[in-house]
Amino acid sequence: MLYWKTSKGGDKMDYLLLLRGINVGGRHRVPMANLRKQLTQGGFTHVRSYINSGNLFVTSDLSPADCETIIGQLLELNYDFPISFRLLARPDFLADLAAAPTWWGADSALRHNALFKLNQYEPANDAWLTAHVTSDYDRIWITPTVIFWTSTLKAHFSRSFYSKIMGSDLYHQTSARNFNTTTKLKTILEAPHD
Repeated sequence: MLYWKTSKGGDKMDYLLLLRGINVGGRHRVPMANLRKQLTQGGFTHVRSYINSGNLFVTSDLSPADCETIIGQLLELNYDFPISFRLLARPDFLADLAAAPTWWGADSALRHNALFKLNQYEPANDAWLTAHVTSDYDRIWITPTVIFWTSTLKAHFSRSFYSKIMGSDLYHQTSARNFNTTTKLKTILEAPHD
């Protein structure tokens, strides 16, 4: 049974919802207009999206756990393929970005990504990454919810460990956003709304 939101009259919280692996190469199509409507019908307010790769903003007066329950049920009900996601409350997302190292995003000749840990992320991935990453072509900074990763962009990219993570548990349990997208999400989330 779908858990529909009922107003609690409590404090409202803005959230960032990140989906993984949708609208890529014509597979796992999730039209953002449809998903915005479904989230609104699920009781969320101020539902917005940014680009087509699964970046959404919602507001709710429910707890994060209740919001995740609703989102999980909406995705399962409306799509015939599994969609992994991460819901981040505004203060948590902003705190994550404040923890980013100064070198992340600093050199435009390098690749800068934020790998957001999805709900099913296994903590053992942190140790696996630390043990395998190369210091010659990669720099990482691991926080409880995101991995800030800088690697070579074009020259020697195939030598970077970032180029080798496809298919790994870490790859399947994170959702990557580049530096520009991540900072744009911050700008949108910080902007006031009605």
